[in-house]
Amino acid sequence: MAKEFTQKELEDLITEFMKARATCVIATCSDTMPRASTVEFFPSGLTVYILTEGGRKLENIRKNPQVSIAVSDAFTNWESLRGLQITGAAEIGTKGSDIFKGGLEAYRKRRGKQDAALPDFMSVIKVVPIQIEYIDTRLAKRGYPIRNILSLM
Repeated sequence: MAKEFTQKELEDLITEFMKARATCVIATCSDTMPRASTVEFFPSGLTVYILTEGGRKLENIRKNPQVSIAVSDAFTNWESLRGLQITGAAEIGTKGSDIFKGGLEAYRKRRGKQDAALPDFMSVIKVVPIQIEYIDTRLAKRGYPIRNILSLM
């Protein structure tokens, strides 16, 4: 029988994985037209912040806040496949909002620039995860399942 991670252990694995990566793909959808955008992201715990100038992803989120985010390593072989899939609800914040402030704080922390500012025209997408699927094929050698699901509802 495979070992199991505690919720805290799994949260820590996921948090460390996100901290070590800078880009993700956010998938949005409205009016039956999906859109997948590669973007830089800024994690704060399990919450994901994305800074954006706008575009179709914001239009889609306004119509349908359910999103999916993929974060992965470059594929080299099946023995070292790693990535995660976040299912969550997105909110959009503009300058002065708590979401904008949270995104700016995550940006500053990752960049190590406490005095950094964002242009007034920027928006911030905040994604609060509902579920995160973490895949790491290397875990099998340690007796754990390669797919671990963190449910946050």
